[in-house]
Amino acid sequence: MIQVEGFLLNIILILKEKNKLKFFGYLSFFCLAYCQIDTVITIDASSYYDWVYFSLRTAEVVEVENPENSLDWDIAFQRKHIKTNSGLSGVGAGGAIVDSSMTWIEQWDVLNAISEEQNWLVDETLNDFYNPITHLFGEGVKNAALNSWGWFDDNYTLNVTHYVLHVLSADGEDVFKFWPYSYYNTNGSGGNVSFRYSGSFDFYNQCNSDIGDVNQDGIINVVDLVSMVSYIIGSEDYNDCQISLSDYNFDNIVNVVDVVAIVNYILR
Repeated sequence: MIQVEGFLLNIILILKEKNKLKFFGYLSFFCLAYCQIDTVITIDASSYYDWVYFSLRTAEVVEVENPENSLDWDIAFQRKHIKTNSGLSGVGAGGAIVDSSMTWIEQWDVLNAISEEQNWLVDETLNDFYNPITHLFGEGVKNAALNSWGWFDDNYTLNVTHYVLHVLSADGEDVFKFWPYSYYNTNGSGGNVSFRYSGSFDFYNQCNSDIGDVNQDGIINVVDLVSMVSYIIGSEDYNDCQISLSDYNFDNIVNVVDVVAIVNYILR
């Protein structure tokens, strides 16, 4: 505890020396690497048995010998089924989320940010894989969030929901807006999935403050650092927002590493 308090004292002395006890600035959050890219793709996924693997990062179908152990693909298609590189499908850190209260028809051009706090769904076993030989439904692995993109009516016609979907890349680093909007080709054959995707948006936090502004006064300065050290040594309690705003490196731990990172940011 004494070492931590001494560390804080050194920080304050450095800030006084630099005459930067007050810092007014804007700390931006993640910006995806694929800004301003809006891609439209049609995948022939008409096979009842084979998956088609696709990289959202390179915008191409990829041949994968061992998909369960590869990070070369982000999503895969088989008929109406879509999986991500996550959970039971692969070793990736992917996943997907759905907001069924909105559709991309209204939101595509205006929804360009999502919260960092997301419950990403990973792939699991579902029981709606149709066997054209037995005409029975059986188990298969896919993503439950992406499964909401369409439903079959009594005439076996797929109806697209256009729900707001986001997909996490296999490496867990990038998020894409994802809009599957058609299941049929021009001849009316099913399993030909057309989708639109883009990564042109930012993350935001739900605390209405910048990372590092722990007391949410609009200023990132030594007051925030003092508060963080107090939390680290156990003399101050934090709510969820304060914890999120203190976790500068997004490793889900608030410690001296975050304090140092914020000091470096102030001293820039």
